[in-house]
Amino acid sequence: MHTTRQWVLACWQPTRALFLAVFLGLSLGHAAVRKPNPNRLVVTLTDQASSSSSSRAATRAVVDHSGNVRMHLHTRVGNFQVVEFGSNADVAAFKANAMRSGWAKAVEADQVRYPDSAAPLTAGEETPWGIERVYGGTMPNASFFPSQVTHPLCIIDSGYTVDHPDLPNATAADPTTQGDPSGNMYFGGDICNHGTHVAGTIAAIKGNHEGVVGVYPGAPDLKIVKVFGEDGLFDDPNTPWNEACGWTYASELVDAVQECVDSGAKIISMSLGGAAPTDLERSAFQAFFDDGILSIAAAGNSGDGSYLYPASYSSVMSVAATDYEDNIASFSQYNDEVDIAAPGVDVLSTICCASDTGIGIGADGFIPYESWPGTSMATPHVSGAAMVLWNKNPHFPNQAIRNALELGATDLGDPGRDNHYGHGLLNYAGAEDLLFSPSLPPSPPFLPPSLPPPSLPPCPPGDVCIGGPCLITDGGSCATSPNHPNDYGNNEDCTIYGLPPVGLEVLAFDVYDCPYDYLTVNGVKYCG
Repeated sequence: MHTTRQWVLACWQPTRALFLAVFLGLSLGHAAVRKPNPNRLVVTLTDQASSSSSSRAATRAVVDHSGNVRMHLHTRVGNFQVVEFGSNADVAAFKANAMRSGWAKAVEADQVRYPDSAAPLTAGEETPWGIERVYGGTMPNASFFPSQVTHPLCIIDSGYTVDHPDLPNATAADPTTQGDPSGNMYFGGDICNHGTHVAGTIAAIKGNHEGVVGVYPGAPDLKIVKVFGEDGLFDDPNTPWNEACGWTYASELVDAVQECVDSGAKIISMSLGGAAPTDLERSAFQAFFDDGILSIAAAGNSGDGSYLYPASYSSVMSVAATDYEDNIASFSQYNDEVDIAAPGVDVLSTICCASDTGIGIGADGFIPYESWPGTSMATPHVSGAAMVLWNKNPHFPNQAIRNALELGATDLGDPGRDNHYGHGLLNYAGAEDLLFSPSLPPSPPFLPPSLPPPSLPPCPPGDVCIGGPCLITDGGSCATSPNHPNDYGNNEDCTIYGLPPVGLEVLAFDVYDCPYDYLTVNGVKYCG
């Protein structure tokens, strides 16, 4: 399934303004730069439109308005067409036609998603500070990590450098479209470096005396879907960026997640996002979560209270970034959808190639590792921890794993959950402890406080006192009117003190032949 939307890689750097200018398609004097189409739409088809005749009618309407159908999406939450037009006028005419046609349920813009990012490594192997922070300062030994997984992780990003000496084997989630090394969207190449940097934080190999170590060293069965960095697109040599690394559509993101799920992945890691939500994306991520998938995404790098999607959907874990002192990074977005924080400043990890061909900053004496900041860099810490936790404890559902990560986090900032840290700083030991902590006993049902015994003299067992508030006793159990000497409401019960003997039935009735009302006790009438 494919959905289109612009995404931003969630890393930050000083030249971000230039980065955004390039990837938003603003004019830089090079007309050949590929730009998002603002006249691209996602059409939600009605149920009847799933028939071939209705689908053909929808396609004819697109062609009649000078448009093109870019993809068909068939998902658990519905069927969709992604279409493009050449002008706003064509879009307006198509929308009007679609909504009165009977084959369209909704039409919305196909939003854009971007990647964000950006310093060299000495020889030998190093455990980055963020990895140590996840494990409380001490990296576990190799026996701690499962050698096989039942809950694979899928990275949706700019690809994966398959021949990097510090990364484990990985496969394309959809080998038919991204498994060919000669293809322009081959999963195993990464001209942008971003996906490879994310992957290193998750899975860089430990014990090879080289480079860095990941949260899950040598993580097996990684799945990859490439959505940025298509080979052959225009790259302006006068900019430090590769323009092919800039964006994709939301419809394509949903399609990418579906490819992950179809490949068997249970955890989705997305270091990307865009500012506007879509109904398609919201419903799709909720459906994925309901089907047992754990989706994790970057909160964003604008340093303000705005939302980034898909992180800001409630069905997705939103990850903020912290620095070495456990302070929230200045660029990290904050809002009521942030769920957890993780290391995201000076994160050392793997890259593909000299970064002046990708997103990073080039350096003489190139080594395939760089330190970058961003919520893009924080996100794989959480994704990697989720992969370790879930595969060590595979019988738990996705909701339990998410709860453990969030509620087991180290509380920082304002007490309890806050908009900057979410539930707190990622803490693997805290998550595992919470996962196995005994469930709190259920709260007892609310019971009103026991009433004190009446101050009236007791009546003989089985009798009714009619000279004051009605009082019935039988072996010490009593009933009294709550509103004597006023009338009872019809069928109003008396207040019972203690437990009445078996068979004692007390009902109060509002009638005219008694001074106030009367009681029946085991079917015998008494006036009050």
